[in-house]
Amino acid sequence: MSPSLSERESSRELSLVLQYIAYGLFGLFVAFLLKLVLPVALLQPAWQLKLANALRTTALFPLLGAVLLLLAKLLRSQSTRLADQVQWMRRLAFFAAIGFLLLIPLQTHAGLKLLGDGNSEELSAMRQVKQVAEEIRLAKSEAAMKRAISQLPGAPAQIQGAFTKPLDQVRAVVLDQLQPQIQRADYRLAELRKLRLQGGLLGWITDGLAALALAVCFAAIGQLKRGGSSLLLHVLHLPDVLRFRQGLGRRPRSRWMRPGLHRFKTMGRTQARQGQASPPL
Repeated sequence: MSPSLSERESSRELSLVLQYIAYGLFGLFVAFLLKLVLPVALLQPAWQLKLANALRTTALFPLLGAVLLLLAKLLRSQSTRLADQVQWMRRLAFFAAIGFLLLIPLQTHAGLKLLGDGNSEELSAMRQVKQVAEEIRLAKSEAAMKRAISQLPGAPAQIQGAFTKPLDQVRAVVLDQLQPQIQRADYRLAELRKLRLQGGLLGWITDGLAALALAVCFAAIGQLKRGGSSLLLHVLHLPDVLRFRQGLGRRPRSRWMRPGLHRFKTMGRTQARQGQASPPL
């Protein structure tokens, strides 16, 4: 029994509602993404991590919008214009799935680069203190000693007055105060590296799993050609396709190479039978 006119009108109205809600979700995605990633700094690891975080947190908007657009098409399947829009949306979802897969190594590389930059800054500061300690150890005059001490963090730029003690005693006092500080700073730097690496590893794993889950979701919708299967179904059926093709590749060998051996064996059996059937002379 065909649906009544009122039922068709209700389906069309619901389809339009779902369609425009989907458009609104797409607009929210673009607005929030621009707000989170501007200004653009492509080569900076901090901005790359910012972009990855923005894509992960806002990806639910276009994903939900794509599902609503598919439902709208299901309710209004006779609309060719809506079908074309859905096809464009599924193509974009296809590339979005690939993009989220590529996002995993991008955000990992950016995190490692940012972690290395943070460690290098603190390491350079520590090297500077050690270099100043070495200059104090090698200072041969009071002026050289004052110049070296003035390079320490928190020390005055110029040290006024003369030393009241000999240069060797001043050197020993300053080095005795610096050496424990250098050792404590080395220990803190090693612990900080360890904590940063542990925190970064946990973040990379969770962010990678989130990007992978989003890639699977978009792959379930993504479709490059009209009428074909989605990217996810194509990937899931890929082992069956490979086994089928391998089977096709083995068939010609068994069909064309084996018969020669079979004919040779058949001829041998026929000659043997003919020799047994012939009477002795």
